Amino acid sequence: MKKSIYIFGMVCLSIILMGTIFKASHLPGASILITIGLSSIAFLFLPFALGLLLKASDDKSLKFVYYAAFISFSVDFTGMLFKILHWPGAEWLMVIGIPLPFVLFLPAYISYHNKRKLKTDMSFFGIILFMIYLGVFSTLLALNASYTVFKSYAHSASSISETNSFLSYDLKQGEKTRSSASSLQLVKQIETLKQQLAISANTENSQFIYPDGSFSYETIYSKDKVLNLEQYNLAGLNDLNKELVIYYNTLNKLKKNNECIRLFEEIEAYRIPKYEADEPLLTKLPLITALNVLTDWQNKILLIEYYKTHI
Repeated sequence: MKKSIYIFGMVCLSIILMGTIFKASHLPGASILITIGLSSIAFLFLPFALGLLLKASDDKSLKFVYYAAFISFSVDFTGMLFKILHWPGAEWLMVIGIPLPFVLFLPAYISYHNKRKLKTDMSFFGIILFMIYLGVFSTLLALNASYTVFKSYAHSASSISETNSFLSYDLKQGEKTRSSASSLQLVKQIETLKQQLAISANTENSQFIYPDGSFSYETIYSKDKVLNLEQYNLAGLNDLNKELVIYYNTLNKLKKNNECIRLFEEIEAYRIPKYEADEPLLTKLPLITALNVLTDWQNKILLIEYYKTHI
C-alpha cells in the first residue's frame, strides 16, 4: 500500500510536469493536465501519504516533520490549483504557500536531521531538489505582468480607440452603404463586448463606462484577470463570432482585396482556436490585453471598410 501511494505521487508529479511542458508549448490540454495533477496531489496523495506515515512512526519529532510537510505542500499545491482555475483567493494562497515549505517544513526537517545526528543521504538532496523545483514552478505560476506593461496596453488601447473614432466619423459622414453600416454595427458590438468583459472581471468597472459610450482603459480594475470562455460568451463573444463569419463571407463575395483579407486574417488568429480542442487565444489573455486586442479588431474592421470605399 505504501509503495503504491508513492508511485501514485510520482505519476501525479509526472502529469504536472507534462502539463507544464504542454503549457510552455501552447499545446491543447495543458490546463486539464495541470489541474488533474495538482488536485490529485493536494486532495488524494498528500492526505493518504500523511496517514500512512503517521501510522508507521511513534517518533513525535518525525510526526511534526510530516505535519509540516503536509501543511506546507497542501497550501502550495492548492494555491497553484486555484491560480490555474482563476478561483478567488488564489493570490493569498500563493503568497502564503510559496515561502511556507522553506520557513516551516525545511527547518523542521533539518532540525530533526541534526537532532538525530543522521548522515546526509540521497533523500536529503532529493528533498532539496524537489523544493527548488516546487519553488521555481510556483513562483513562475504566481508571476503577473508588471504594472508598466499593463499601463502600456491601456495606453495603446486608448490611442487606437481615438483613431477608431475618427475612422467611424469618416464612414458616417461618407456614403452610407449597407456595407459601411454593417461595419459600424460590428464595431459597436465589439465595444459592448469590451464593456461587458470589464464588468465581468470587476463590477466596479461599470463606473468607467461613460454616457457617450467611451471607455477608460487606464483606470479600470482587475487588469490582470483572465476570464474563461463561458464569461466571454456571456459577454457576447459567441454572438459576435456569428456576425464576423457573416461579415467575412460578404467580404469574400466582393472583389478580392489582399489588404482587406490580410487584416481580417489577423482578427481570425485571436478568434479561432489553433487546435480543435483548444480555446481561442483571446480568452487566454489578461483583461487589459484582451481589451487591447478587441480594440485592434475594431480598427481593422474600420480600415477594411475604408479600403473598400476609398481604394
